Amino acid sequence: MSRPALLLGLDAGGSGTKWALARDGQTVASGVTLPFTAALLDTPAGAQALTALAAGLPGRPEAVHAGVAGLSAGSPRAAAVARELAGVLGLEPERVSVEGDLDLAYRAHLGGGEGVLLYAGTGSVAYHVSAGGAVTRAGGYGYRIGDDGGGFSLGRAALRVLTDDLDRGVVPSGALAAEVGVVTGGLDWDTLRTFVYGTPGAASVARLAPAVGKAADAGDVRAGALLTEAAGQLATLAQRVQARVGPLPVTATGGAFRVSPLLRAALTRELPGATVQQREHAEAAARYAAAHLSGS
Repeated sequence: MSRPALLLGLDAGGSGTKWALARDGQTVASGVTLPFTAALLDTPAGAQALTALAAGLPGRPEAVHAGVAGLSAGSPRAAAVARELAGVLGLEPERVSVEGDLDLAYRAHLGGGEGVLLYAGTGSVAYHVSAGGAVTRAGGYGYRIGDDGGGFSLGRAALRVLTDDLDRGVVPSGALAAEVGVVTGGLDWDTLRTFVYGTPGAASVARLAPAVGKAADAGDVRAGALLTEAAGQLATLAQRVQARVGPLPVTATGGAFRVSPLLRAALTRELPGATVQQREHAEAAARYAAAHLSGS
């Protein structure tokens, strides 16, 4: 009897790429590697991420399914990403499929038409897929023009609080300053500038979101206010989608909700009835990769 196929699932975003290898329905290995998005693909950082992914896998998969930020399933761009993944992993193109990270997340949590997915990772978006496949969304426009309430937004807000201190000639202090300083290596402008602008994309600033959560958990008033503000921004996204599709239940997920229980509590105050649910989307993607073997 032949051994069941090794399947790879990817959940690729601006802060990191989560991967999971599964065999016979069971996850056998998982990890996180460098950020990988559609926007980064044609940059040196994107090429480095693909190389690191291939080198870091403990086994060669026989099929792959990936959710990638910035893509739509069936688009020419998605086909190009699938070809690049197939090339770096040494697979035939028909063994690789790609969809948007939001489509992957939605079906990992909800069936078509069942509710509104409020996703807050590096960025933020509210997302609904009807039973017929029609998409209704609010937000998700990327860190340059949107993503309020997500990890990048939280990190940026913390930096604004601390640079406001610098503008007033005040040495930043308190738990928020201490936690951010641990990540950035210092709070003077030269250090902050290097931290913020030395890495392309949103990943560096989004790394500060857990620092905001730790500071809020320690009772820092300013950090707590940032979480409350983020919850309001996220609730607004979900409400905009509900206004268009009806009062469907909201399921919230994503790494931003892991930074502190205070953010989850603030969201339920802003959006009564919302539930926070965490599932490993890379593991779901590995299950979907099985379709390449069965031909379904």
